[in-house]
Amino acid sequence: MNEKQESSTIKPACLPWYKPFLAQLRGLKQQQRLPHAILLSIPGEQSHTDFLWYLSMVLLCENSQHEAPCGECSSCQLMVANTYPDFKLVSLEHDDKTKKINKNIKIEQVRNLIHEVYLTRSYDNLKIVVIYPADKMSIAGANSLLKTLEEPAAQVVIILATHHSGKIPVTIRSRCQQWNLDNPERTEALAWLQQQGMNDDAAIQYLEFADGDPLAAINLKEIGFIDMLGEFKQHFTQYLKKQIDVTKLCQLLTTNDVSLTRRLISMVIKAYCFQFCGLQGQQPMLRKKSAQAMMDLLKRSEQQLMIEDNNLDLQLQLEDVLISVKQIITSNH
Repeated sequence: MNEKQESSTIKPACLPWYKPFLAQLRGLKQQQRLPHAILLSIPGEQSHTDFLWYLSMVLLCENSQHEAPCGECSSCQLMVANTYPDFKLVSLEHDDKTKKINKNIKIEQVRNLIHEVYLTRSYDNLKIVVIYPADKMSIAGANSLLKTLEEPAAQVVIILATHHSGKIPVTIRSRCQQWNLDNPERTEALAWLQQQGMNDDAAIQYLEFADGDPLAAINLKEIGFIDMLGEFKQHFTQYLKKQIDVTKLCQLLTTNDVSLTRRLISMVIKAYCFQFCGLQGQQPMLRKKSAQAMMDLLKRSEQQLMIEDNNLDLQLQLEDVLISVKQIITSNH
C-alpha cells in the first residue's frame, strides 16, 4: 500500500453512545430478521463514514456476539484493510476536472452499485452496500434504485445513511426500515468531551454551541468558533447601527463554511427569541408577537440556508434572512 492509499484508508470507529443500536442490529442478524434496506438518519453534519464502516464490520464479523466486531476473523481483517469484496460504499466522488468534490452522487455510481448488488457473493456471508450521504443522490439515481429496494438480492443489505432524512424521496423512504441515531444525553456528552481533553467549562460551552452534538463541539473548538462568534457579534452590531449594510455583512459571513454561517445565524435568532420572551435580561413585558416572528424566521432560515456552496443564491438568501431579523428587532425599539 503506497502513501496515498494509506492516507485514504477508512479506519472503522464507533462512538460509545451508538453501541446499543449496533447490539440491536446485530441481534436482528442473529434472528435472521435483518431488513434488506435501512434508512439511517444521523444527527449533526459531521462525517460518519468511519462509523458506517464499523457498522458494516459488525454485521460482517464471523465471531462477534455483541455490538463490537472481533477484529480477528478474515472478514474483520479485510474490512480494516478496506479490501472486503462484498462491501461497497458509494459517496461523493472527487472530480479530476474541477478539482472539487461533486455535489451529487451521480446516476452512474448508483447503476454500478445496482450491478454489483446482483453479482455472486465472494464469501458465504452478507453483502453490504452503503450510500452516504443518501440525500445527495441525483433524482435519476434515486429513481433507478427503487426496483432494487423492492426486489433485493438474497443476503444483501442496503444502507442509506443521511443527515437530512427529509430530503430523501418518499418513494425511497417507504421501501426502507427507518432508524435514527441520536446524540447522547448531556451528562454522557460532557464526560466524553472531557475524555477528549476539554476542561469542564469548555465542554459545557462548546456543547451548547453545538446544540448537544459532541462531534460538532470538538470540531467547533478546533476551528476557533468562539473567536468567529465574537467577530460575528461585532459585525452584526455594526449592521444594526447602520455602520455596514446587509451586503457587507453577508460578504463577511460567507467567508466561512456554509454550515458555520447557518449556525451563526441560528444562534443570533435564538438569542433574540429568548430576549423577546423575557427569558434573558430584564424585559418590561413579554414581546410574544416578536418572539413568534423570530421563531417563524428561524424555521424559514433553516430551509433557506440549506445551500451547499458560498454562491450568489446563498448571498441572496442570507440578505433576506438578515433584513427580516433587523426589521423584527427595530420594531421593538
